[in-house]
Amino acid sequence: MDRVALIALALALAACGSQDVADDGAVDPAADPGDDALLDALVDPGGDPGPDADAATDMDAPDEPFSFIVFGDLNGGGCEKNDRFHRLVELMAARDPAFFIHTGDIIDGYGTTSCFAREPDECGDGAQSGNMAAQFSPLVDRAPVTGLSASFYPVIGNHDGNWGSDWYPDPCGDGICEFLGMDTAGVEDAYVTHGPVLTVEGLHAHPLDHGDICSLTEDDSGMPADFFYSFAFRGSYFIVLQQSEDYYGVFSCNNHPGYDSCEEYCSDPALYEDADRNSYCYSVFQYDWLVGELTAAAAYEHVFVFAHAGLLTSGESHGATMGADRIRDLLESRGVDAYFNGHNHAYERTHPVRGGDIDETGTVYITVGVAGALTDTITGDWFTAYSYQDWTTYGNQEDMTTYLEVTVDGGTLSCQVVSLGAGVVDTFSL
Repeated sequence: MDRVALIALALALAACGSQDVADDGAVDPAADPGDDALLDALVDPGGDPGPDADAATDMDAPDEPFSFIVFGDLNGGGCEKNDRFHRLVELMAARDPAFFIHTGDIIDGYGTTSCFAREPDECGDGAQSGNMAAQFSPLVDRAPVTGLSASFYPVIGNHDGNWGSDWYPDPCGDGICEFLGMDTAGVEDAYVTHGPVLTVEGLHAHPLDHGDICSLTEDDSGMPADFFYSFAFRGSYFIVLQQSEDYYGVFSCNNHPGYDSCEEYCSDPALYEDADRNSYCYSVFQYDWLVGELTAAAAYEHVFVFAHAGLLTSGESHGATMGADRIRDLLESRGVDAYFNGHNHAYERTHPVRGGDIDETGTVYITVGVAGALTDTITGDWFTAYSYQDWTTYGNQEDMTTYLEVTVDGGTLSCQVVSLGAGVVDTFSL
């Protein structure tokens, strides 16, 4: 029996036995997650666990404390941005966390004040480099800690993956692989999901036929749609999504006869192998993969999800992405501790929420999007617990240049936000 058939059998056993499946096909998050072997199998149905052959199922030393740093968005701000980010990198590297996660928009995406891996040479003598590979090198080039195969995990932002007009490839002619210093095999082993995607509810297999992530020709490239992945570390599970746009979400499509909504069309199991449906419904394979990942993550004490676009935000520049309610329902029903995004050049932390209510058992949504970029406006809403407006005025770029550090110590998640100009500006627990 091949691996796909084995996984399908495991999923069928889960649906019939150890997990309760609702009428709408969703797995009951309160149900027993079932046998550890089943959960291990669900981590990567394709047989390639990604960054580390043991990482996705490795539960060694789950009680040993560790920290990770989240930061994002460098587009806008020109040469002054380069200087602010350079100083922020020095602060982050000195903290010596287990790893770093960037929430997207590594480069400007227009103009030539920054490039992935070359110096655009527009900032003059003595100015900090716009070569982002050089700027990030203290984070990207660090030796990974035991249990991880990388020290830096990127999210792809809209400025990092939009083709044309000198956005991608960048104005210097490079792409994400030049930034990471890897070839196609290295990048795909570390940061790309492989093999078929299977859904718990439908037991349908989707072969993921990636393009070449490193190709700088759009027709041959897998950027940015295929740049999503997961990894595990010391009892916590980390899921990185490719969700970078406002109007093209997991369930974004045109109208289709016979369906009352885009969501109904995109989520119809009868169309899982339909080429038109899979073209219209942006990254629907990724959603199916996410369902399986969250099922696997039930074996872990903490679950964190990362993407570029926000799911719950009061930012004026970018609202919640298309299909955010559906993704939120999934995250909140599966016990995700926090969802981190960039896109808005601001800091905003929500209360834990479930649906339209503040709920201590819900998920916290955190915008961490100003590691040097020019700031956006946060208006605040019923869900907002804290934002940059609590410590600085709009436009104070020095104080707004920030990173977030999360410390995991058993069941305790403690966080602090550090400003380049103002020091520690927010502390909280998840």
